[in-house]
Amino acid sequence: MSQTVNVEVMGRKLTLAAPEDEAALLRQAVVLLNRKVDAVRAQKNIIESDKILIVAALNLAHDFLRESGSDGLDLDAAERKIDAMLQLCRHTATDC
Repeated sequence: MSQTVNVEVMGRKLTLAAPEDEAALLRQAVVLLNRKVDAVRAQKNIIESDKILIVAALNLAHDFLRESGSDGLDLDAAERKIDAMLQLCRHTATDC
């Protein structure tokens, strides 16, 4: 069953749906994303919100891949999970 999760990213309030057993993980992901956004903003070389978010997401993906190591990561499975999460976010965001 899904649970509604209220979060804030870059000052924008979002209401997302997440499986009950993954709501806390979603909140942790938002904290990490906001930290990366803050780090990109602190560099002061990017001012456009969409570019800040893209660079922060790329930094998170880079950190994830570096920590996972090239041997233990199933990129196809990770991509499917990310695609499913993005689709859920798009669906939830359009329902607001």
